[in-house]
Amino acid sequence: MPHRRELLENYVDDFNRLFSEKQHIKDTEGFYNYYNAVAKKSKQNETNILLVVNMFLTGYDSKYLNTLYVDKNLQFHSLIQAFSRTNRILDKNKTQGNIVFFSKFEG
Repeated sequence: MPHRRELLENYVDDFNRLFSEKQHIKDTEGFYNYYNAVAKKSKQNETNILLVVNMFLTGYDSKYLNTLYVDKNLQFHSLIQAFSRTNRILDKNKTQGNIVFFSKFEG
């Protein structure tokens, strides 16, 4: 099984091919440039799905975000922020968000 770092590098390569980008994660600055490029694509509604681990759960906002699939227990601040991001109203086509749990809810 590949190491997590190798998997992330593969994801960055896929992102680069899909969006004709030249992102890398060789250093901290490169990682944050990649992170910001992903956020920008999502905020501009250029992505259909975004799989995340922690970093986009809080402090991130995209008015197009419709559904949040949760596969771990979120509590307190993280739970409230993640839900709030999903439930932002956009227009008559997005009057609410959807939350789908794949783990036991402990609120």
